[in-house]
Amino acid sequence: MKHVALAISALLLVLAFATAVLAQDSGITVSVSAKATQLTDVLAILANKSGLNIVTSPAAEGQVVSVHFVHTPIEEALDLVVRAAGLGYERIGNSILVGEPEELKAETGLESYVINLQFADAYELEPLVAKIADEVTTDPGGNRLVVVASPGSIEDVRSVIELLDVPPVQILLETEVVEVTTDNLYEYGIDWAKLTSQTVIFAEGEPEPSSPDALPSEMEWLGTTKLDMDGVIRQAQALEVALDFLQTEGHARLLSRSTLATLNNRMAEIHIGDVIPYTVSGVSSAGAVEVTVERENVGVTVSVTPRAAGDGHITALVEPNVSSIVGWKGPNEEIPWTKERRASTQVRVRDGETFMIAGLLNEDTSSEESKVPILGDIPVLGYLFKHVKDTTTTTDLIIKITPRIVS
Repeated sequence: MKHVALAISALLLVLAFATAVLAQDSGITVSVSAKATQLTDVLAILANKSGLNIVTSPAAEGQVVSVHFVHTPIEEALDLVVRAAGLGYERIGNSILVGEPEELKAETGLESYVINLQFADAYELEPLVAKIADEVTTDPGGNRLVVVASPGSIEDVRSVIELLDVPPVQILLETEVVEVTTDNLYEYGIDWAKLTSQTVIFAEGEPEPSSPDALPSEMEWLGTTKLDMDGVIRQAQALEVALDFLQTEGHARLLSRSTLATLNNRMAEIHIGDVIPYTVSGVSSAGAVEVTVERENVGVTVSVTPRAAGDGHITALVEPNVSSIVGWKGPNEEIPWTKERRASTQVRVRDGETFMIAGLLNEDTSSEESKVPILGDIPVLGYLFKHVKDTTTTTDLIIKITPRIVS
């Protein structure tokens, strides 16, 4: 009776596997229900349906399992069946080796493999692949990895590389750098401190929404009112309009307008300024005088590192730096003395949305002398015929950045 029951169970198992179907995305699926069936019989039918070569160790002999699958992917079914018997498996190409987990962990048959990369940098992938392979080196003559691994672990290496070796996302950075002279702006009715603060304008009614770089087409009167936060509509800030006006009046000047393309999570840098060479003298250990030429970068430098997310947003790390020479120091006043204005911030914006950075203030003091000809040059008495005027000019740097994902 026992042999008859096992035969009936095996027959039901074969009939159940006959209902296997092909899924659109996950490959072959199986439906099976069997009780107290030999593990080797189950694996034989899985091999027949999947086209995989399944090799079992002596540990699989005599193992009995009970299974019930309904439209289950073939590899998931294989994993569950093997684990139910307390065993493990390792995939080598198109073959599956089933045995004791401890035996499968033992590395055997190490071989060398050369893996060509299409998009990823081999030097960047090397430390990642080294975590799952025995040995990894980078071929300096090409974008390739030389991997030493067992036939089983090389499949894991290829799977990881396949996920990482994909075309990188490119991001276009449209950047404008504007310098604004903030002195005497009250004459034009502009409060620069309030204008550059982070504010939100609330409007009565329900005006039509406008694009991020345009004023609203209609707006009712503005004023203080009780806010219904569910109906708040953010309007475009007036800073854009004020900058255009100040450039027309000569209180602002455009330092740079550039468009750069960079890879995802790669830094792009813009430098506007001068490179000033200077010499430094020193005495070597042999007593000889050595003169070296150093260089100092001054001006405006903007570093942007964008990172595109999968939801249409871009996170950007922005690091502006403004430097200038204020004097010279050293034994012969040959070393430049510079001052810097530096900031670092991270912002998250939508693809194609513009953001601004302001507040990099600077004050420059200059002296202007006027005098009466001849009389102003007379020692001591000449001070009565000349006038010195000290002027302090305050400037602010506005950085506008619009990141766009390149399709």
